Amino acid sequence: MFATDMIRNRPFFSRCCQRAVLALGAVLFSSLQAVSQANGQDGITVTAVGDVRITDRMIGIQLNELHKIRLRGDLVFANFEGVISEHPSSDPWKFAADPNSGAILSAMGINFLGMANNHVLDLGEEAYRATAEKLRREGFLVSGIDENGTVARIRSHEVRVISYSFTSPRNNVTDSSSVPTSFGKKAGEILIISAHMGGEDHTSHTVPGAMEYFGPEQRGDVMAFSHRCINAGADLVLGHGPHVPRGIELYKGKLIVYSLGNFAFDYPGVSTRGNAPGYSISVRLEGNGDFRWARIDSYELRSGLPVKDRSANAYWLVRDLTLGNLKQTAFSFSGDGRVVLKGRE
Repeated sequence: MFATDMIRNRPFFSRCCQRAVLALGAVLFSSLQAVSQANGQDGITVTAVGDVRITDRMIGIQLNELHKIRLRGDLVFANFEGVISEHPSSDPWKFAADPNSGAILSAMGINFLGMANNHVLDLGEEAYRATAEKLRREGFLVSGIDENGTVARIRSHEVRVISYSFTSPRNNVTDSSSVPTSFGKKAGEILIISAHMGGEDHTSHTVPGAMEYFGPEQRGDVMAFSHRCINAGADLVLGHGPHVPRGIELYKGKLIVYSLGNFAFDYPGVSTRGNAPGYSISVRLEGNGDFRWARIDSYELRSGLPVKDRSANAYWLVRDLTLGNLKQTAFSFSGDGRVVLKGRE
């Protein structure tokens, strides 16, 4: 079943009942958010989006709309697809971003960038390292290829982000030995895994539970990899790479987001692909890293530009994929973007 079919056929209440339930739920959920965020010792909020690449085309025609985007959280993550260069390659599939893109992403609220993916070495290792250094100078925390993790101090916690991809020499999602038996977390540390993994095309919404490919290239068994990470001590896995949303899973009390899809992302042919659902997810983690609640804000991607979607298509798509493809029963998707554990509505 295609994504649009799943959205079109979702169950629904009568309009009056639905509005009343959602209004009451929104009030209760806002209260829960306020209580959680007021207690700085009780955990953190991680907000994440998928692939970002701001080009001169986007700046030329979409800058005003880009400036309207506001993401909020203690740590706000995105996957930086490519490198920054004033002299991009003539090959459109070697991804370079505009030199001013860092300032735009910062204005959106993003403060942490993952730089482990299949495009960070498109212009060579020197361009990759120069981009990472430039972004750090601009105030971003950056987690790159084959590193042991970048640490941020957030509230009362050290938060470490380790980045994996299917192209990294060492931190490779296709190699089971790249995940240690234990990540060796410190007391009070929260560990997040960023992983560029999974097949990609318009049919890649589902997690197959086996090795995935794009052509002959191995892209990882994303479920086995994510489970290994949590078994080794990870508290949250943020997947990206398929360029479309996937479902979410609760595993041993920890959240796995199998694909964040695209966000502000320009690529060849984007203007001819039509509108697509995109989203941001804000995840509240307990002090021990366990999942508490999440909120999904839906966007419509118009030629790579995220525009708020009042129909919440991405939210309902993630819901349908979570319940259907991943057979998850722990979550309650009760509307208004909320994702909570059953019994905690």
